[in-house]
Amino acid sequence: MNKLNVIRTVPQSLLRRYTTAVKPDIKLLKELRKETEVSMSKAKEALVKNNNDFAKALAWLSEDAQISGAKKAQKVAGRTAGEGLITTASVEVPVSNGFKSKSTIIELNCETDFVSRNDIFKNLASRIAATSLLMHESSLSNKIRPIEDIPVDSLLDAPLMPHPTENELNSNDIGKTIKESIVETIGKLGENITLRRAAVVSEGVSASYVHGGDANSGKIGGVAVLQPKKMTRLEELDEASAEALSKAARQVARQVVGFKPTYLHAKDIPEDVRQLQTNIEEFEEESVLNKQKYLLNPELTISQYVDQAANGAEVIDFIRWEVGEGVEKKENDFANEVLNAARGS
Repeated sequence: MNKLNVIRTVPQSLLRRYTTAVKPDIKLLKELRKETEVSMSKAKEALVKNNNDFAKALAWLSEDAQISGAKKAQKVAGRTAGEGLITTASVEVPVSNGFKSKSTIIELNCETDFVSRNDIFKNLASRIAATSLLMHESSLSNKIRPIEDIPVDSLLDAPLMPHPTENELNSNDIGKTIKESIVETIGKLGENITLRRAAVVSEGVSASYVHGGDANSGKIGGVAVLQPKKMTRLEELDEASAEALSKAARQVARQVVGFKPTYLHAKDIPEDVRQLQTNIEEFEEESVLNKQKYLLNPELTISQYVDQAANGAEVIDFIRWEVGEGVEKKENDFANEVLNAARGS
């Protein structure tokens, strides 16, 4: 059989498909990679499969990422996620007469410190913090303290909000929940990723401080909540008083991170813990926030500092979290972390 006969035996539909193969549009390819951060080959595949239809290519990538992420998530589900980030966010909420501060803190875990410093992971943590800040409504009827835990399951089902520096979502992210975004990120980074806990402050004047990272994410995070002693309505505060409260709250949050208090007041110490102490006064100075010496002026206790700096205010709550505290982790060195990340294991 000669070459001409061979060509004639090939189905015409296959020949047409071969000779008219879609080539990815360069401009769309660049835009698709910018919006989704996928690899060049994956972006090309999306455009070719969808005949250079940008919207369809985005939808295809989203579905592909969910499938790929779900498979990877199932594979790594049993692995310990003891590294990660503590991330905070805050916003001024408009009220009837001015603004009221609201803060949140979350812990997002991964397996290695190497991945915790990846920009994709850091961006996800910041967006989850922003979501918890905007989506959670305080249960005033059941409130026990100013800082309240956010149920993780309900937060996972919330639609992921934009990064605090962004004004709107990428079209590829619209409608995605936090849980779906975590699954996609597992597919991209190859490690088990879990949202461990979240808390929100919705009363008083609050501020946060994070150590071991950037301004809003790190390895240790603290939040402090202050309130004027003689005023129940924060809306009545003038601008100078509100600023003084915010500044003092920031300093107390820094104290919380650096000096690791366990209790707010001496009366909060359980009786069985008291009985174990050989020097209760020394124990209180170390463990009780209001009795600790203020880090920038040891002549004052935290209680005295807040009273003076914020014109008669007091600390009404605080929280301090460390990444992975209470999680049993296996020891690993940085070289192995890099090697494992490179292998995708």
